[in-house]
Amino acid sequence: MGSGKTTVGHLLAKKLSLGVIEMDELILEKSNRKSISEIFLLDGEDHFRSLETTVAKEILKIDNIVVLTGGGIVMKDRNRRFLKNGTVIFLKTSFEILKIRLKDDITRPLFKDKIKAKKLFDLRQNIYERWANHIILTDKKSINQVVSKLLKCL
Repeated sequence: MGSGKTTVGHLLAKKLSLGVIEMDELILEKSNRKSISEIFLLDGEDHFRSLETTVAKEILKIDNIVVLTGGGIVMKDRNRRFLKNGTVIFLKTSFEILKIRLKDDITRPLFKDKIKAKKLFDLRQNIYERWANHIILTDKKSINQVVSKLLKCL
């Protein structure tokens, strides 16, 4: 959450001439809600995670794409197995930088309480570090620098 997945992912896909799938957009289509925040508010996080798993499974059938996941995708082993069919890249960003990037963003339901957000960050960070094929440090790097590092990994 806030690591730059969307911006980096779209630029990477363009440079590689690949399509892009934003999982949150597919989840929204399935939910008939207007936003991720609305899903969390009206249906709950469990429902969101269920939709996330459905979308992750559907994506398995598509080749040659860049998949942009939500930050919580790693919380279910099943999701990790689905997406591990491809190359998993972790855009590692410090919590301090995330706080700066997300300070005015009211669309992130899991980042409203900074203490809870930090605990979730630590938990997810450990999982991503074990799960990812490549880890790219994003602190103090421009989008173009991050994409250049990604291209070298691939």
